[in-house]
Amino acid sequence: MEFQEFKEKYLKASVPENKVDMINSIGNLIDKKNLSFFATQYRNEADGKVRATIINVAASNVPEVSSPILIEALTDNFIEARKTAVIALGKIKILSALQPLLEMLSNPSLEIRDDVIKSIVNIGKLGDVREIINFFDKGNLYVKRSIPVILGKIQCEDSISYLKELLHKNDPEVKRNAVQALEKLLQVKDVRLIINLLDDSDEEVKKASIKALGTINSKRAIDPLLKLLKNKNENVRKLSIQSLKRICVNIDSYEKIYEVANSKNMIERKEAIKLLGLLEDENAVDYMINSFKSSDNKTRKLAYNSLLQISKDKVPDQVLEGLKAKEWKIRSLCVKLTGKLGNDQQISSLIDLLNDPDNRVRDVTIDALSKMTNQKYLNDVKTFLSSSNWKTKRAAVKLLIKQGTEDSLEALLPLINDEDIFIKSWIALALGKFENISDISPFIEMLKDSDPKIRIAAARALGQLGDKNMLNSLANSLWDDDWAVRKEIEAALNNIDPNWLKLIKSND
Repeated sequence: MEFQEFKEKYLKASVPENKVDMINSIGNLIDKKNLSFFATQYRNEADGKVRATIINVAASNVPEVSSPILIEALTDNFIEARKTAVIALGKIKILSALQPLLEMLSNPSLEIRDDVIKSIVNIGKLGDVREIINFFDKGNLYVKRSIPVILGKIQCEDSISYLKELLHKNDPEVKRNAVQALEKLLQVKDVRLIINLLDDSDEEVKKASIKALGTINSKRAIDPLLKLLKNKNENVRKLSIQSLKRICVNIDSYEKIYEVANSKNMIERKEAIKLLGLLEDENAVDYMINSFKSSDNKTRKLAYNSLLQISKDKVPDQVLEGLKAKEWKIRSLCVKLTGKLGNDQQISSLIDLLNDPDNRVRDVTIDALSKMTNQKYLNDVKTFLSSSNWKTKRAAVKLLIKQGTEDSLEALLPLINDEDIFIKSWIALALGKFENISDISPFIEMLKDSDPKIRIAAARALGQLGDKNMLNSLANSLWDDDWAVRKEIEAALNNIDPNWLKLIKSND
């Protein structure tokens, strides 16, 4: 189709979709001579999609002369037409488009802001950054806030120099954007510019400055960042730790961090504990263990987590020594860490702590040993079942119950009639979950025990076992003089069979 033929058909067309197809089909025939036809049609066209197609075809085929129509399209009310023009101008890099593109940024609800900034950056990299800088004083607040972002992407000497000036502006967002733009551009010698912003009243400026200092990686930032570890804002402290980690990983001494770790301020002490853990400072092992004595639960937890990071996959000798410490808190957390990281030999040393005088240490020991895949220690535990020390005996019973293997539960069978009511009830409940119990007579006898706690445990165990042969024995105890026992027996009956009452009658 010749261009003249196209013009005649196009001018007669009224359906937008047909116009779009026609323009796309004739695109390769567009040249400098006939571009004026499309410019006229663009101005007269009511349909946005058709206008966008005109813009796209013109930019693709005659980019060197299409800038006037593309610049005109920057104010098009159809967003796709505007976006097409913006992207095309960025690719063509027309200097005359710089100011109209900058003016677009004055719109606070501009949906294509990122595309506009990208095109301005492409044009600005041609070397005309001064026009962008001068526009800072001409544009509104939204333009001012975007210019630091633009200058940071251009990355020339003039843009870096002006970004430093923007750090002193009053608008917090301008300062924040300038800091973020300079984050990867500033040299160590300029670090003081960012350090000064750590005292800024705007929190976002402060946080951007903290992050930038971590990227710049200057030792001069260590002291001011350490001071922020007592800041009331958790996000400020978190960012400070991240930046300090990046900086401190390459220094020889952590003396200043230890000074903070020994502060009377609880907030900064906790943050210092986190930081030493992140730095995996092996010299901090003793400090972390000593922190286990803290009356503050969070401090103990942080010290434990940091010690895990420092220890990696090996239990430090100080932790093994801590198993014998006077303070139960130290023994407890050393048990926990040994159980998590220890080898078979180290874990075997935990067995003796089932004799620990403090029940909290015994409970942690039980939990640590119960998670071990190696069952070799169970034979040693079984010997504690005959211990005269009731604390040790109960600890052994708890551990075997928690282990839950057939072997460990069978070891508990002889204690089902133990004098200790707690041991009796624990074993009854544990065995009630054991599918291979062939002799239920001990449970039946326990329904007659003088202690209601034992009768409740027996009823619950029988309900868990679910054997219908137990229905009569349970039903006979429905007249128990203790309301809680009767309630548990009824629950057991319903668990075995919801229609238990009919089965009892039929047996009669």
